[in-house]
Amino acid sequence: MDWIDRFGDERLRDKASRQGQLRGALDRALEGIYHLLENLGREYKLQAVLTDTGENLIRMRVKYKDREERDRIWDEAARIILNVREEQEVDILCGIYKLRS
Repeated sequence: MDWIDRFGDERLRDKASRQGQLRGALDRALEGIYHLLENLGREYKLQAVLTDTGENLIRMRVKYKDREERDRIWDEAARIILNVREEQEVDILCGIYKLRS
């Protein structure tokens, strides 16, 4: 199973199935962010969605402890996406939200 199949919503999976370059980029970004979140040891949920405005968004919901940790996680996820974007010209956004129990 590919990362987009595991974490992507139906609309984004459909779009990625028609755009191989996007699919590859999303798979690499999701894999990197998945490992980042796993290594944190915190509760999280990871999703990739196609927004209503057509943007490709990786959404992280993390039970981070404070603003500094949130910013560090987002910075690391953004670096992963920037590295993917250097290889392929695709638009992927990233957001982080507080995971509430």
